[in-house]
Amino acid sequence: MGEHQENLFQYNTSRSSGGFEDGKEYKFNNKEIMVYGPKVDWVKKINEAKDVVDPDIIPNLPINKPVKFDIQKMITAIEYGLVILINYRGDEDKWRGGRERTIQPMVLGRNANTKNMLVRGWHLEGWSVSQKAETKKIWRLFKTDNIMSMMFTGNFFRLPPKGYKMNDRLMTETILARADFNVIRKNQNKLLQAGKIQSEEETTLGSQSSTYTPTIEISNTNSNLDLKNPYENTILKKKDDAITKVSLMRSVFGRDYIAILGAIGTIGRTVKIFDGKVMIGNYKTIKAFLGTDFKDNKIVDGQTDFKLYVFNRKM
Repeated sequence: MGEHQENLFQYNTSRSSGGFEDGKEYKFNNKEIMVYGPKVDWVKKINEAKDVVDPDIIPNLPINKPVKFDIQKMITAIEYGLVILINYRGDEDKWRGGRERTIQPMVLGRNANTKNMLVRGWHLEGWSVSQKAETKKIWRLFKTDNIMSMMFTGNFFRLPPKGYKMNDRLMTETILARADFNVIRKNQNKLLQAGKIQSEEETTLGSQSSTYTPTIEISNTNSNLDLKNPYENTILKKKDDAITKVSLMRSVFGRDYIAILGAIGTIGRTVKIFDGKVMIGNYKTIKAFLGTDFKDNKIVDGQTDFKLYVFNRKM
């Protein structure tokens, strides 16, 4: 079995429950919905030599560590809205090592005729053998026997992709799990209340549409960030790249350059910055990116070396 397109993602039962109606797309009230990610405590890492995130956000599914496919782990991923990277080798793929696909797993079930266990996923990015190209944001079907490994990326999804329906006509024998976004929201709220994840808004500095100048508190690491060799600074670990937020700032008056770990600024917007209780000035964001993009940001505004701070909080 290969990959299947979105037109196969349809109902095959007459059930209805809270979030959806028979024959209709899943409807979910998205008012006041926040985007969540793992809570990153850079200050604790510096002071106590701790990991930047709680390794047990999702038990048995550590961030950025591949594990073998497991039914219960995939059910957990669906119930908590986890973005998963799978290493997948399709039936027609001649590449023995498999190919990485980043997906939002939506439905897990079994086909009565083939007895294949299947995952219906919203394919965010990755190589498609059937399309012979990189594909993004399209429905795909994956045989679990072909999933060589699965990995929690540290990211969460909280809204249904376009066209999502909770039943799948190919899962004719049984459906083991399907994304109910009311359940996902409750599970993510539990993680939020436990301090394991945080709203992305908490670490976003300003927006293009707002005239408000945010005020933030940061802590000095007493070290520098060399964009050409970022991992020479022991605070940074390559394994944390996907959850490492970097904002490069230049003082409004003068040419003082700093880097802030743990927050994403809006390019061109000004932020008032305090180091503890001491105001160090107004700074403008000149670049913001994730650790995965260090390779594309070796020189910014003619600079390679930035004084390194870590984000504490908005004030």
